[in-house]
This record gives sequence, structure tokens and C-alpha cells, in this order.
Amino acid sequence: MSGIEKTIKLNVETGNMRLDAYIADNTDISRSFAERLVTDEFVKVNGVSKPKKYKVKSGDSIVIDVPREEVPELTPVKMDIEIIYDCDEFAVINKPAGITVHPAPGHADDTIVNAMLAEFDITDDNDLRPGIVHRLDKDTSGLMIVAKNRKSREVLSKVFADRDIDKRYLAVCWGKPKELEFTIEQPIGRHYKDRKRMCVREDGRYSKSGVRVLKQNNNAFLAEIRIFTGRTHQIRVHMSHAGFPLAGDVVYGHRQSLKLPIKRQALHSFRLAFVSPFTGEDMVFESPLPLDMKELIIGLKL
Repeated sequence: MSGIEKTIKLNVETGNMRLDAYIADNTDISRSFAERLVTDEFVKVNGVSKPKKYKVKSGDSIVIDVPREEVPELTPVKMDIEIIYDCDEFAVINKPAGITVHPAPGHADDTIVNAMLAEFDITDDNDLRPGIVHRLDKDTSGLMIVAKNRKSREVLSKVFADRDIDKRYLAVCWGKPKELEFTIEQPIGRHYKDRKRMCVREDGRYSKSGVRVLKQNNNAFLAEIRIFTGRTHQIRVHMSHAGFPLAGDVVYGHRQSLKLPIKRQALHSFRLAFVSPFTGEDMVFESPLPLDMKELIIGLKL
């Protein structure tokens, strides 16, 4: 780690929690990283370093210096990624399930970023995420836009931020909705206890998903889901909260998903539509369901 990236200040109102646990519960820092920060004395309580087992007290002032991680050199790695569209400014790819979008612990050179660096001449000074405009979960398949330079990334990121893009997914879900079309508007934030998960919570960020049932039986259904916002795990959280968790989702779903032949959440980004900010042209891209989801639909008799 090299240098300080940011400083976080916390004032404790309710005490009697371990220092590392309190930091994880009140920031976006993971429990393991919080433990490391405390051990390496990047955390001060009332100006003094404390052990990770220290129980915070009401009135404590916590200052966290978050160090800047060393940035590894990105390696271009050739992968079999389908290119749907390619122009000077960006490309649209069909991401397979099982591949992480950008480098993270345990995934240094087997990501979409590594594959795109091998496929295109990407000129972007973003250290770990060159060309990445938006993300899909590791086990979600489907359409993604990749920018080829910094300016294109900034322009396309604004399209997403301004919600000037139609993003639609196909999902296989458990349950039988009473309505064939419905909207879910529930705020999403970090889970209260598990920092790797998200949940519906009153103080979360505004999130909206539109659901249309395409096929169903008494146990499951195939849905087209449009997301009007782009929160982490949005579809998985919204559908689980509504009582219709995604088939195959062992994080937000039912235990019965463990028995399915599909070993991931049954979620596929199948449609992206927007006006090109570079040419003014209407752009519409679609991707068919992958084989594992087709087989799941047949197996569930949808």
C-alpha cells in the first residue's frame, strides 16, 4: 500500500461493538480490510491506536486513513468473448457468465478488462477499470458496453448516469406473481450485517425495476426486467424482496436453487438501446439466452 487515498471520520453514538466490526458496519470497508487497517494502525480512536478487539464507546471519535493500494500492471489476456458491435469509440460484447468484469483480489488477469486489452487498443488512464462503463455481476451473462478511450468512457458513463439507456434483462424466478406486469420501487443499500450483500433499506438509494412476465407455471416464471436505475445486485435484491428470488441465486434466493443444474443466478442482460452520443444514431443491441438458461427453462417446463 502506498500513500493515503482518503480519510474517514466517524463519531460513535452507540457503543459496545468491536472496533473492526463497527468500521465495517458504518462504512463501505469490508470486515477483513477493517481488521487489517486497525492492525496496521491506520485507525485512531480519540487520537490513539487501538487493538481490533477494542469495544467502541459512545462519544468515541474514530479517524480512518484508507491507504492507496498498489496498482498491479494489467495484462492483456486473449479470451473467447463474442463481439456484438465494434466502432472507433466503443464496442458491445456478450459477456459469458463466470467472468469478473475488472481485476479484484483473486482475479488479477482473468477478467473482462484483461480480455478487452487483448482485443482492442484501449487508451484509458483508469488504473484498474480501463474502458469499463458499467458492470455485470460475475455470474450474470449478456450485453456490456466497453469504451475504447478515456473520453468515450466519460461520455458513455454520462449516458448511464442520466438514465438515457434502456437496459433489459431476462430472468428465471421462483413463484407465481398475481400480476403479469408490475413495478418495484424500493431503496437499496448495503446489508446491515454482511457487507458483501445488498438489501432493501429505508436509507438506501432510490431504485426502480419494471417486471413483465413472459411465461409462467405454478412454481416459476420467465420475466423481462427493465432497470431504470443501476444499483449493485438491483434485480436480485428487488425480486427477492418481492418474494420472487432468481433461480440459481444462492445469495438472495431459495435453498432449492442448490439442486438446479444451473450453477449461477438465471440472469441475462439481453437488450441495450440508446441514442449514440457520438453520431445521434439509434442503437439497439440484443443477445439470445445462453444455453444454461434455455435448458433451465425446459427443465422447469416454462
